[in-house]
Parts: sequence; structure tokens; C-alpha cells
Amino acid sequence: MRTSVNDFFLIYSDKFFILRCILNENVQLTLLREQHFEILKKNNAITDAKNGMLSLGAMKTMDIILKEYQTKEQEKITLELAFLRKRLGLETNNDYVERIKLYLTELKLPFELRDYTERKTGKRVDWHLTSFIGEVVSYKESHHLVDITISSGFIDYMVEKAGYTQINMRIARQFKTKFGYKLYEMYRRYYNLPNMHDSKMGHISKTLEELNEKFGTNYVHASKLFPGINRGIKEIAETAGEELYFLYDKVNKQFVFSWPREGSGDLKKKCIIPAERIDELCEWIILHHAKKIKDEVKFYNKVRTSIIKNSWKDLENSYRGMLKYRYAFSDVEIDSMKSSNGKYKDFTKLAQGSLF
Repeated sequence: MRTSVNDFFLIYSDKFFILRCILNENVQLTLLREQHFEILKKNNAITDAKNGMLSLGAMKTMDIILKEYQTKEQEKITLELAFLRKRLGLETNNDYVERIKLYLTELKLPFELRDYTERKTGKRVDWHLTSFIGEVVSYKESHHLVDITISSGFIDYMVEKAGYTQINMRIARQFKTKFGYKLYEMYRRYYNLPNMHDSKMGHISKTLEELNEKFGTNYVHASKLFPGINRGIKEIAETAGEELYFLYDKVNKQFVFSWPREGSGDLKKKCIIPAERIDELCEWIILHHAKKIKDEVKFYNKVRTSIIKNSWKDLENSYRGMLKYRYAFSDVEIDSMKSSNGKYKDFTKLAQGSLF
């Protein structure tokens, strides 16, 4: 008999009690992960939006607001200016308040939404001119706080438009160029998109017009975009530790981007950790690292590479510890996830009844 996701019970293990909740793999495991790690589920309608004219600061501010909305599910959110200052990397800027106001002003600029159902009236919208945020207020008695109201039309649009891109905000906020930020967002958006070329490689093609809209440029000649794209790809390698390639198809007049998929390389095939859990294990190791980490991004990339190569010290113990203390699996259950070749299967792909 399958146990309800709302049923709780206590199990005795290693001389202490663990409060255990049977997790729904599609909902509660995802929420648990997002609670501890800076993973933004960015609606694909936003990822694909023609918002290239926004500054990099405004784009990062939108991510912060979206993350808060997903956490609180309220149209009006209150944020501390000090929080925004830190997340936007403005600690060294004395004019950070004016910069934040400038970014928020950009997010009030109008743009067009199309083809969705309005919640209040139930009517089908053909086109709608609106903005991401409506009111932004800071009161004298609480001037260190700012109240931000997301436009109801934008929320209607997000609610109806299915599909999300998972963005690691720890990585995204490190980008210093719009090219790096937007290419990383595109890479995450199309990472697992099926293609006819090679199952081991991700692949997406974009026209000059599409990239002009993405980057906020207005180039007539494709070659003018090459320097910016190359800078962005270099920044992705340095910041996210990910490989991204591009070439220009002169015949079809398209920019072709490609990348190796998780598990496509020989090293990744040998990794004992499920590809779906590599990034999460990196975060777990950083969270529990004994020594102070000077450069988290550099350390993150080092850990990730070591995990893929199976060379991280105490790799298996770290992974088993994450399963045991974050997800409350018992040693017996963890053992059942391990294959005869030494690799672990991702628990979300296993039948729930076989685990408990």
C-alpha cells in the first residue's frame, strides 16, 4: 500500500531519531532543493522574451524579484536595499540606491504580452501592453526597505505559460557581461532540447535578428557579433565551468551553438554520481566545507570537475551523506540505489514503492 505524501513517521537510525516525510518526487523534492540552493525556475516565456534592451543589472534584478515571488507567491514583495545591494554586487558602490532605482525603472518600461487568459475576467488576451513591475515604493520610516508590486498581467502570463529554465543564481550573478549572462541563460534553456544532429551534443541555431533582440544590439553584419559572443563563451567557461561552442553557417545565415551534454563524455559516463545530482552535490559539499572558501565560483568548478572524474576526496561518502541527511534515506535504501558497476541511480527515476 503506497504511503500518502502527507504521512509522517519516525525511524530509529544510528542512535537518533529522524523525522521523515515521504516525498513526492515531482513536487516536494524540488521544493526542498530550491529551499536550500539558489535555483531559479525561470519561466521560458521570460527567458525567450525580447528584452535585450534591458541592462545586465536590470536583468539580474528581475531574477531576484522572480525568486522572491516564487518563494512567497505574492504580487507585492518587500526587499531590503542591503539585500539587493549584495545580490547585485554593489557593495563597493556608494550610489547603490540610485543604481537600484535605475534598474527598477527599467523593469517598469512597457512591453507586449500575447495570447494568454486573464484571471479576473477569464477573457482570452490577444495582446497586452504592460510592464514587469507596477508600483515601487520606499517609505521614510522604513527607507531601508522597498515595496515592489509585480503587475497582475505579467503574473497571469507566467501562470499560464508552461515550461521553465533552471538557472543557478549563484553562477548567474557572477556574470559581468550581458553576452555571458544571456548566452548562459540560452544554454540552460535549450540544454536538453532534442535535435537530429547528435544525441551527445546540445544544439540550437539563431538568426542575426534573433540575437540582436537577445543582446539588445542592432548589427547589420553577423561578424559584428563574433567578438561579443566569444567574450560571452569565455566568461561561461570561467564562471560556470561549462563548454559552449559556436560557428556561423554562411549558407543558412545562422549562428549555430553547441555543447556536450551531461554524461556524453567518457569521464562523465564513468562518474558514479547521477548526472542529475552533480550540481546539487557541489552545493552540498560547499555548504559543509570545513574551511573558509575564498572564491566560491572557482571552488565550485574545481569540485564539479573532480566529481565528474571521480577524484573528489570522500566522493561516495559525501553523496551518501547528502542522501541520508537531506532526504532521510536509510543506509539500506541508499545501498539499493547502487548498481553492480558502482554507479548510483538517481532516486527520482526509481519507483517510489521500491524505495520505501
